[in-house]
Amino acid sequence: MSVEVDISMSDRRKRERERKSNEIIDVAEEIFSLKGFNKTTMDDIAVELELTKPALYRYFQSKEDLYFAVVVRGTSILDEMMIEAVDSKITGLDKIYATGVAFCKFYKKYPDYCRLMMYARNIFSECTDCVNFQELSKHGKNHLEIMSDAIETGKADGSIRTNIDTFMTAIYLVESTSAIMQLSENIDDAMESHGKSNQDFIEHSLKLMRLSLENKKNC
Repeated sequence: MSVEVDISMSDRRKRERERKSNEIIDVAEEIFSLKGFNKTTMDDIAVELELTKPALYRYFQSKEDLYFAVVVRGTSILDEMMIEAVDSKITGLDKIYATGVAFCKFYKKYPDYCRLMMYARNIFSECTDCVNFQELSKHGKNHLEIMSDAIETGKADGSIRTNIDTFMTAIYLVESTSAIMQLSENIDDAMESHGKSNQDFIEHSLKLMRLSLENKKNC
């Protein structure tokens, strides 16, 4: 009986810790989105939650760790959208293009997450030992695996050139797609002066990426 009670109490404590962690992440997400990483302090978050700062550190080891916890939320959503997009297509080339379209949809639907994700790269080197940095790294590897699998599928079905390195190309696709979204925020004037929109630029860039992979022999 005592063992069952101990297990039940342990489960309750675990659930309570998870609930409180999510509550902290909710508040941190709002403040980081509003103020950015550099202008946000753990004091800001603790005050909003009516916690002491030491109590906050019992859940997250640093501001960076908490920031990465927020970014992991956004990355998890992107994972689901990418997997759904890939599963909806047949050929490898179409799967690759679908991941770009999924990222574009994510960018439009969750702009705050996108900005937080892009800034996260600036603090990677400072906190590789953070728990949530490790979790974020797993998602990054997952994105590369999704791309690599799609490339290999494309090589097998003839839609993608076979003379390209799968891993290097997967990195190129992940990084280029992210860069395209980021660049699109800074070219409003240039696009407007030519009667184009940011969306036009994104779609054009994704098509160029598709063309760079396409197996012309099967066109």
